[in-house]
Amino acid sequence: MYKIILPLLGFESVESADIIEQDEYFSTLVLNNEAQIKVHLVNINYINKFPLSFKIDETILEKLKVSKKEDFEIYFCLVIQNPIEESIVNLIAPVLINKKDKLLGQHVINDRVIKLFATLKETTTL
Repeated sequence: MYKIILPLLGFESVESADIIEQDEYFSTLVLNNEAQIKVHLVNINYINKFPLSFKIDETILEKLKVSKKEDFEIYFCLVIQNPIEESIVNLIAPVLINKKDKLLGQHVINDRVIKLFATLKETTTL
């Protein structure tokens, strides 16, 4: 079980979540097992068509107990569509996950980004 340090947009009252890794790029946050509330995530390493460059404030990194890049992973929320290539990626509010300390949170990027949302097809060449 992961402790939610920085609230997830739309789920501000949720304090913990489980993470189910589907593969090296895709995971699912389970916010409430009984109600089956799930948020699908895609790892930043899957997105290779966009030059993603943004800063994360030191205060946010401190809350997540992050001192170096290797301490955490960056994911983006994904709205699943059919076909899967049409699934929508939210590029403006990544979910930061510290697996070692089981902490996570969502951070809204203050830097300018190329697009706020994109399809999986637009973001990757895999």
